[in-house]
Amino acid sequence: MASKPILMTGGVICLISASLLLVAGAFTNEGVESLGDLEEIDYNVYDYYYPSTDNGTHHVGLLEFIDEDRAGSLPWAVMVGGYYSDTNGDAQIDVCEGLRMEIYDSNGTNVTDENIGILKCGMSNEDSDPEDDDLVTIGFICDTLEEPRQNCMHGQTFKVLLYDENNSSIPFTLYDSDASIIAFFEIIGADAAQGITALVGASLIGFASCCGMVFGFIIFLIGLLIGSNPPQEVQFVHKSPNPMSINPDGNDLTVTQLKIKDQVTGELNESRDGEWWDEIVKDE
Repeated sequence: MASKPILMTGGVICLISASLLLVAGAFTNEGVESLGDLEEIDYNVYDYYYPSTDNGTHHVGLLEFIDEDRAGSLPWAVMVGGYYSDTNGDAQIDVCEGLRMEIYDSNGTNVTDENIGILKCGMSNEDSDPEDDDLVTIGFICDTLEEPRQNCMHGQTFKVLLYDENNSSIPFTLYDSDASIIAFFEIIGADAAQGITALVGASLIGFASCCGMVFGFIIFLIGLLIGSNPPQEVQFVHKSPNPMSINPDGNDLTVTQLKIKDQVTGELNESRDGEWWDEIVKDE
């Protein structure tokens, strides 16, 4: 016979675990809604693009380098119109070949050779491009986050110019990647954190629910396989017989039977005694 307490325990665990799936579903729905709201955020990456102006020469300035915590900053990306192509197979972007960049500080001093910025024309720039179909990244300014760090200080301002191989000023665009990423996380941070937290919570609750149902099912099976009450052992107790209560036939005699027997025996003895004396008298 199955053990009812164990069966009930397994059933309760399975029931509670199944109810946790509803909680996990609610958390999942909340997380999906929070992340879905991110599509409506007021963020435009092109707000952090600074195209050059043509004032006799194409230039961008004065841009201020900001690094308040002095922990380093992502660079401004130098971008020009074109596509990521390498027709001559030299691993260099075609539109970047022959270009030259000049950088000036707020005092008009040329600081190009002071490790403020650098042109990098490698095709690997495409991997970090901010997904613009008409612009390609050809250089970086004030990259103080990765080694070797460039020599930019918080609060400095710069003017940037770009020339081709004919020494003609050409139009370009600077993209402030650091400010763009900071703004992005500030805008979506709360909703993203809420959505991600909800989804992580749903995953943990769902895992606990599955484990609980398996555990409860195992307990339920154990309850089916074992009995509720083990069979009681039959004990044989030997009781010494009372010698006063045993008759010659080997049967136990009750107290009343013993009294009756004594009475009959007495009467027989008296009767025999009487007959013996009578015989003596007769002989005399």
